[in-house]
Amino acid sequence: MSCTGVHSWCGPCAVRAHRNLPFHKVQRWNGTHYEPTSLMELGFLWHIGHGGDPCPQIWLDPDPDESSQFQMTIMHTEGIFSHEVSVCNCPGSDSSDWHLDLLRQILCPASISKPKTAFTFDVLDHFLTDALECKTSAMSFYQKLKRFTNNAFPERVPVECHFPVAWLMFIFSFLCMLG
Repeated sequence: MSCTGVHSWCGPCAVRAHRNLPFHKVQRWNGTHYEPTSLMELGFLWHIGHGGDPCPQIWLDPDPDESSQFQMTIMHTEGIFSHEVSVCNCPGSDSSDWHLDLLRQILCPASISKPKTAFTFDVLDHFLTDALECKTSAMSFYQKLKRFTNNAFPERVPVECHFPVAWLMFIFSFLCMLG
């Protein structure tokens, strides 16, 4: 649980409270004890673009194009998260520009065309420091993120990515050297 204090919210209230905190870990009461859950399981939909608000086009077209709403895996310093993401569907918007919307959200997409994986700049900074100071490989850092996600059973983290992690870390290191 990432929030401080005592919070007992229903699912919709927890989602609303975390509108701008998509990387908080949450728990749900199952009747006998609290168990880990995800914001996505509680119905969280992360609106990319329009300042975090839903695309105005959705009110005109209540059945949005499937390609404007999709599941994305995001690597963050707190672990690996899956989020349902909604991108701008306004007339004139181009799905080939989604990577720019992600960059505006301080997310580095693993690919430019229709990315399904992204990295926060915080996690890239952490990797760079670990790689330079501790000689941590991209795969070891990824294993660490899996432990942060599920320390008891890291093999249950439902994502496997080998090439994008190493490749993106290389690109980020190179960009840091330039700037």
